[in-house]
This record gives sequence, structure tokens and C-alpha cells, in this order.
Amino acid sequence: MACCHRIAPLPLLASLLGASLSAQTPARDTTARDSIPRRLATVEVIGSLLPAAGPAVGSGIPARISVVSGDQLDAWEPRLLSEALAMQPGISLYDDLGSAFKPTLVTRGFTASPVVGLPQGVSVFVDGVPVNEPDAGQVNFDLLPLEHVRRVELLSGTASLLGPHSLGGAVNLVTRRGDGPIEGELEVAGGSHDRYSVEASASGLSSDWSYYAGGGWEREGGWRQLTDAHGYNGLVNVGRYGERAGYGMQVFGARSKAETAGSLPQSVFRINPDSNLTAGDFEDLEQLHVALSGYRQIGAGRGNLNLYHRRHDAERFNVSQADDPDVRGFSRNRTTGVSADWRMARSLGDGTLGLRLGGGGSLSSVRIRLFAERIDPGLTTDVKSPLRQADVFALADYFVGRVTFSGGLRYDVVRVPFENQLDPTRDTTSTFHRVSPRGGVSVQVARGASVYASVGQSFRAPAVIELACADPEEPCPLPFALGDDPPLDPVVATTFEVGAAWDRGPLHVSASAYRTNVRDDIYLFPFEDEDEPEGSTIDGFFSNIDRTRREGVELDARVNVTGGHTLYTNYAYTRATFQTEAEIFSIREAAGGENETEPGDRLSLVPDHTASIGGSFRLPAGAELGVDLRYTGERWLRGDEANETSPIAGFWITNVRAGYDVGGWGVQLVVRNLFDREYASFGTFNINQGAGDVLERFLTPGQPRTIQVILSRSFGAID
Repeated sequence: MACCHRIAPLPLLASLLGASLSAQTPARDTTARDSIPRRLATVEVIGSLLPAAGPAVGSGIPARISVVSGDQLDAWEPRLLSEALAMQPGISLYDDLGSAFKPTLVTRGFTASPVVGLPQGVSVFVDGVPVNEPDAGQVNFDLLPLEHVRRVELLSGTASLLGPHSLGGAVNLVTRRGDGPIEGELEVAGGSHDRYSVEASASGLSSDWSYYAGGGWEREGGWRQLTDAHGYNGLVNVGRYGERAGYGMQVFGARSKAETAGSLPQSVFRINPDSNLTAGDFEDLEQLHVALSGYRQIGAGRGNLNLYHRRHDAERFNVSQADDPDVRGFSRNRTTGVSADWRMARSLGDGTLGLRLGGGGSLSSVRIRLFAERIDPGLTTDVKSPLRQADVFALADYFVGRVTFSGGLRYDVVRVPFENQLDPTRDTTSTFHRVSPRGGVSVQVARGASVYASVGQSFRAPAVIELACADPEEPCPLPFALGDDPPLDPVVATTFEVGAAWDRGPLHVSASAYRTNVRDDIYLFPFEDEDEPEGSTIDGFFSNIDRTRREGVELDARVNVTGGHTLYTNYAYTRATFQTEAEIFSIREAAGGENETEPGDRLSLVPDHTASIGGSFRLPAGAELGVDLRYTGERWLRGDEANETSPIAGFWITNVRAGYDVGGWGVQLVVRNLFDREYASFGTFNINQGAGDVLERFLTPGQPRTIQVILSRSFGAID
């Protein structure tokens, strides 16, 4: 468990990715994978007023969009959303909790993570509804309905118009719904480390009513000692969708409990990487997600309304080393939100103008309680925060000839109260206002070839934990005490991007280059005083850093070969750096070291280089083979932002799969880390109290080779 809880606002443009329930059902996704720089509107097939081939309505900001289809999800059977995106350009994963259920995703130097306490820079949606939790902005990948997803959309770069948290991109999961005669599927799987799962679903279209119902259960023993995990979920989509009006409802519930192992001292990592030195750590999560939506033709355009309510409860327990208290945390989140917009398109001069106007808001109730156990036990933190967020936006596209001009503005107000239940005199409220603009132009330079350029801003309001621990004169012995402190500035990211795509027959090639300048990044700074607070080795305060930067290039190529074969490769270079001198908190300082950054020092855990190469091959009689080789480059350890020690070594991982389908039956074999490569997924520094209070590198070992066998049976229309 991470040391801290943080609270951050929810983005609220529920239909900007065009995948809400208020939409007609498109045809089945058959593209294995797609990564194309283009207008955001091209993903908005089911949310557009006009046909997919025509201009979209007020959402055509040029951007790089990657799509993972349902066919690819079915082929590779990824456990989590983060794994499903891992083959896309510029994506890397790391695991600091020591559980296959808890990876952190990094894209363009920003993170989406289940770890409470990390700064979140990527917004995530399910059918257009935001699912970043309000207490810390974290994303619980193990609670997302990946088994029931028809495709996953990734917008890379600053998603200015999608709300807070969208500094480095946005992800949207489009769930399944019925679009024809009744059909169903049953799937059972088993594999390494006592991993077992069962999934079932049924869907159809009857008397203009579309319906889908599915559920899944999974458990595994874990390859590291005492790391059992299990979870289950269920999703129902039902709706009635017409050409001029429609409405729908979605209900999704999930539960996940995972025992985590954390990182290991390097001396242990080298000898017994399956060890668990803090046995007893766990996260127990539960959520309920309900969304209602509708659309109707209004005048020359279409109006859309989306209502949702989300409940999330969590218990986390962190076993510390002998000299530090164990920590048990409880959090409760309740969020009710609404979004509405109106879209229209009309001829204007020699071109077509698309316009989209809308807004939304959310009310969130957050409760956080932290208890110290074993040493000085008792309640240390009891905080409530009734968060409030509202937004309005306007988007416009003008299509003339081969050129599209796009622009938009979004205005957000985020109110973050801090109500200290242990000391009401320390209650405080911070309010943040921000206008986020974005604009761009795309040009079709030749048949099948296009270029684009864009610039935009996005922001993230400080979380409650950051606001409550921001006073250098009164540092926090995290995670045991929070109090009101001086306000911080919101994080603001400005991204400049250019890109191009070329489609020629079976060949597709795309490229993009970007620079994101970030002002007021929030980091933990060390407390420097002889009278340090007791009870934790983490004594510090949060503060803004003037400037950081992310920049890089992303290249992607794919060719569809006669016979249904596909070959692909991609490469990304990411340079994430500090641009300001700062002294960042690090346990290394306890041993007399320093962690003072200079302009050009790399941000921790962001690889400079990532690459992927592979293919899918169709064989006679329904057989199929697939291979994916994935490279993650060197990364600096957390706690060495000054880049003074040695980084974590880069590594290659090889994954393969084989499948066979006949008569509605299917069997698949998926092998991950085929050559059983040993590597470190994550690294930091800590005091190894078991070895005489020695400062060591602490590393999380990567997953060894795993084998999974999946047996499936399809019924009805699929036969």
C-alpha cells in the first residue's frame, strides 16, 4: 500500500470520446489493432450526429489515437486494461506493490495507477463515464470491466477538453451491447500459479431493445509468497436506440482483493525474488457503477444527457518494518455526476461547420480514516471532503476542402474542502478555476496521407493529501497525520504536437512528435530540521516545482498480409526531465546522500526507449499463432531523481499465443515471458532494518514465465 491518500477532481465530459450508452450500436470491430494520428472524431462513430465517414460535430481536435479491438483482447486475454495497452507506442508498466493485479501505466511520462499517493496524469472512462476515483484520482484496473469490452481507445497527449487528470492522455473503454439475434459465450481458463477464471455473457436485440449481460470470476495464488488474489464482476447494458432518440442504462459491479508483496532489498532480490518480507499487505476494493443516458434530436442538432452514480469502498493494510507502525486505511467514495451537450453541423461558405456546446458537474463525498497499528496504535487521520466540480465547454470544427481547423475551450471549477474530524479548527477549502484551450489543423496532403499540428493545455488540481501536507514548517509524518496547510498551485501542462499518417493498400505508417511543458508539478520535499517528527521515515511536505518537461517521438507501422496475417512494429522515445533545480524527498538522505535535481535530470520510472514487434498469423483449419516482443528501456529509481546512482536495466519480454476455433468451440494457449527473463519491474530506496539499518535499493521482481489455457464455447448467432 502506498503511504498516502490524495483527492483529485473527476473529469466530466462524459461523451467526448463518443462511447456513451446514448448511441447506436456500430458494426462488430474486426481490426486487430490501430494506431493513427487523426481527428478525435474518427473514434466517435457511435456518438456522432453524422455518418462515420462524414465530418464529426465539434470534436475534431487532431490527436494520436490508438485502438485495441475486441478481437485483440480475445486473442491475448490480458488480465487488466494496463496490459491491454502495453503493446501501444510509448506505453510502459511497472509494479511497486508486488501484485499482478496492481500495475502502474506510464504514457508520455504521466501515470495512471492504482497506487494511492502517486500523481495521476491520465483520465480513464467507461463508456464515457469517468472512473478516476475522487479520493486520489487513482485508477483501479482490477475493477474495470475488461471482459466485457468491445474496444479500448487511447488518446495520447494532453486531452485538454476531457477535464482534469488528462495531462498525458485519456483512455475510454467501450463495452459490449447487443446488436442482433441472441448470442452467448462461456469461457473457462486455468494456468500457472493456481490461476483460474470463468466468464459468461449473453446479448441480443429484440423488439428494438438492445441488451447485454455478463459476469466473471478469477482467482490466483500468485508466484510470490502469500500473494493470493481474487475478484468478480458483473455488467448489464440495456437500452432502446432509434435514429432520432434513444436511452439506455448500465449497471456494473466489481469486487477485488489482492495480497501484495511490495519491493525487496536488492540483497534478497538476487537470491529469493519470490520472497514476501511484509506478508499481510492487502487491498480489498468494491465498487458499484450506474449510468443512465439518452439522446434526442433538438432543432438542427442533437442533445445528449448522461447521469451516473459511482460507489467505491476500500480497505488497505500496510505491514511496515519493525521500527515503524503498520497502517490500516479505510476510504469511502460516493460520486454523482451529470453531463449534457448539444451538437450540430451546417454548411458555411465553402465548408462545413461543426459545433458542440455542453457542460456538467459532479458531487463527491469522500471519507478517509487511517489507523496506526502495532506501535502507538490508534486513529491518526479522519478526514471528510465533499468535493464539487463543474465545467462548461465549446468545441468547433471547420472543414473546407482538404483542411480541417479545430478549436475549443473548457472552463473548470474545482472545490476541494478539507474537514478534519479530529480537529475541526483545521478545516479549510481550496477552490481552483481554469480555462483549458486547444486548437489544431489537419491537412490531407495526398490520397491516404495526412499531417496535423495541435497545441493545448490541461490541468490537475492538487489533491487533498497534497493540500493538507504543504507547510515546510509543519511537515507530515505520512501517512499518519493530515492538517490544513498553505494552498498549492494546480499542475498545468501545455502540449505541442505534430504528426502524420500514410495508408497505402495493406500498409499503414504513422508518426508523431510532441513536447509537453509542465508548470507547478507537485512533489514531496524533504523536511530539514533537527526536531523531525517521529513514527515514520517519510517526513516531508508537498510543494510545486516550477517546470518539468516531457518530449518525444512515436513511430508505428502495420501491414496486413494476404491470408489474414498481420505484422506490426512500433517505437517510442520519451525524454521526461526536470527543468528546475529542486531537492526531492528521498530515503537516501537518511544515509547522508542528497537528491537535488538539475535541469535535464530524468524523471524516475520513465524509460527513454520502448519498442514492440510482433504479428498474428492465420493457419489452415481455424488455427492462429501470435507473437509479441516488447522492450522497456532503462529507468531511474524513485528516490534518485538527481540521477546519481545506476538505473534499472532495460529488458525484453517475449509473449506467444496459439489458438484453434471450430464449430463454436475455441481453445487458446497464451505464454507470457516465454524465456523466463528475470528483471526488475520497479525500484526505489529504503532502509533495510533487517540487515542493521542499511540503505539499499529496493526492487520489485517482474513476473516469471506464465502459461494460461482458455477453453470457450459460443452459442447462437456466433455459430
